[in-house]
Amino acid sequence: MNVIYPIIVFLVGLAVGSFLNVVILRIDDLKSILYTRSKCPHCQEMLRWYDLIPFISFVFLKGKCRHCSKNISWQYPLVELGVAVLFVLLYFQFQISWALVFYALIFTILTVIFAYDIKYQLVPDEFVWLVLIIILAGSWYFGGFGFLNMILGGLIGGGAIALLVVISKEKWMGAGDIKIAIALGALVGYPQALLVLFLAFIIGSLFGVGLIIFKKKGLKDSLPFAPFLISSALITLFFGNLIIFWYLDRLSI
Repeated sequence: MNVIYPIIVFLVGLAVGSFLNVVILRIDDLKSILYTRSKCPHCQEMLRWYDLIPFISFVFLKGKCRHCSKNISWQYPLVELGVAVLFVLLYFQFQISWALVFYALIFTILTVIFAYDIKYQLVPDEFVWLVLIIILAGSWYFGGFGFLNMILGGLIGGGAIALLVVISKEKWMGAGDIKIAIALGALVGYPQALLVLFLAFIIGSLFGVGLIIFKKKGLKDSLPFAPFLISSALITLFFGNLIIFWYLDRLSI
């Protein structure tokens, strides 16, 4: 059973990731998910069930549409595989439990925000509010740090980003990032919220410098910040205590 459970969780993650790709593409008309079949964005041909098998179809089709041979976006396999791996990591962290369900639900919604912000440099408010409500309802319990630490984490995360938004007049980052930072700060609690902010700026800076070096972006070009916050929150969830203890230990030398 120790081998079967991760495999099942991985397959569930692939299926969830496949569904999230549809959500990301139809976020402006979510009702269409219920009554409109998937089709190629290039030739508009309806896709058969065997063209929609998560990750596997992309591999067998060699990343091209069966009908028009146009390239299929790499978003599809990356989201599917990313969610599957994420679910397995959450399983090893929480085993089969309500905590696993809680965090899997949160990061399922955060995946939509992550991918949508990269694709359009916009944060979908309805999903941000949804994940914030779920986090406020349960992170204090499943995180084991209590209600006060959850509130402090949210205030620190949101307050720091809000300050930057006000100072820069939304030139450095958008107002939508404030709600994301509140949610993620509340997700990890205090003092881990400080680590989320620190890691987000470090990862964002390194990523930005890399894009400039490879001439993909210029100094004045903007980058979506929500993906860096979400990545940092995930790192903090798994390794936050180890990183903080290591840092405090270095200070004591």
